[in-house]
Amino acid sequence: MIIKIPFKTPTINHLYGHRMGNPKPYLKNEAKKLREEIKELIINQAFPLFAQQDVKLKVSVEIHEDWFCKDGSVKKKDIANREKFLIDSVFDAIGIDDKLIFEHSMKKIQSDKEFSIIEIEELK
Repeated sequence: MIIKIPFKTPTINHLYGHRMGNPKPYLKNEAKKLREEIKELIINQAFPLFAQQDVKLKVSVEIHEDWFCKDGSVKKKDIANREKFLIDSVFDAIGIDDKLIFEHSMKKIQSDKEFSIIEIEELK
């Protein structure tokens, strides 16, 4: 299963808030809206489900965007900060628990366009 998210996914710093006296972070309204957009994308693409629900999964994530400053240095962008929200949103939309991820990889891909590709497959 390959899922393309055709827009930039913000970092968790922009999507989660904190309340005084409560150590548990909450999803900001922007994050809730973005999660619904991701769910709509996935529902409309009608992906096939895995043969069984308790299968070990391998997930590969590519984040495509411009990773370099004009002077050629690498921008201070951490892809791991985007992974949590993205994976949670995708797995919620397809109705599979992300506890089944046993192998995971992420890549930065240099691009003028901002999007993400998530590939989910059964771990052999």
